[in-house]
Amino acid sequence: MFVDWTSRDSDRQATGKLGGRTVTVKGITGILGAVDINGEHTEFGTPLFTPQLPASDSVELRSRKDDTEFRIDFGGNVEDAIFHLGSLASIVTFEAGTTITRISGDADFKVPQSNMVTGKFKEGPPTDSNGTIHVSKSAPFSSITFKLRLNYDGTEEGVYLQFGRTVEFVDWTSRDSDRQATGKLGGRTVTVKGITGILGPVDINGEHTEFGTPLFTPQLPASDSVELRSRKDDTEFRIDFGGNVEDAIFHLGSLASIVTFEAGTTITRISGDADFKVPQSNMVTGKFKEGPPTDSNGTIHVSKSAPFSSITFKLRLNYDGTEEGVYLQFGR
Repeated sequence: MFVDWTSRDSDRQATGKLGGRTVTVKGITGILGAVDINGEHTEFGTPLFTPQLPASDSVELRSRKDDTEFRIDFGGNVEDAIFHLGSLASIVTFEAGTTITRISGDADFKVPQSNMVTGKFKEGPPTDSNGTIHVSKSAPFSSITFKLRLNYDGTEEGVYLQFGRTVEFVDWTSRDSDRQATGKLGGRTVTVKGITGILGPVDINGEHTEFGTPLFTPQLPASDSVELRSRKDDTEFRIDFGGNVEDAIFHLGSLASIVTFEAGTTITRISGDADFKVPQSNMVTGKFKEGPPTDSNGTIHVSKSAPFSSITFKLRLNYDGTEEGVYLQFGR
């Protein structure tokens, strides 16, 4: 999941959305060049980048002979981030305590020390060095600063930046009963439990294909899933994340129901059809309709004001029926 850049506010700031949060890149002493807000940047679409982005937004950072400094604000705590760096003939030095891991790139796209990545000037195509890095710290972080400086005898260059976050989804391993399913997420054991609700089938073999359409972000062409049974009256479910999380991404498929999360939850709509709506801050609704795809489908971002280890929600039909199955998959 990568940033949807929405504006170049000035030559010092660009603003975008990432998973329901507002993010910014700011030039503390640095200058921004062009900002692509229309998904027309195609240079991230080669095997040098992981994942490849055939059509993406981007922010151009101007690099000069002397260090120029930039700051990225993530709009809340993150565990890590993925950076695509294109046309890099510069040295990028991140603040102390940052760990950079090279994921992919050309032979001259290097990480010579733990908080630094370098590229080399060369004629293209593609010009200079290109690649992807993983950025992390020893604890969650809400912003990060870095310095940019030319790595050749020039005067100025543009470095193309796009960043996002890794989203890992649950590997469901068992349907323990009609009240509980268990899975693994990032090394943790997670569960979804029916407090008063009932679970339908649980796909543990990656054969659920309905999350593979553009209604979901990210698309999952082959995924596990848990079916939640929805009825006329409220039924309650609880998800246990196996430890504290900052937020989560929920895919909801075939939703003709009202989902109401516990007080203090903030729901942000990421993607979905026209009837997949968030009418209030802790609620998401879908509408009954014949398919394919049946009913409403989409993705939401789930967060609270502080880290949380579990979340409860109620499910109730949103049409004059007796019962339906809602397909759930979540990640972080």
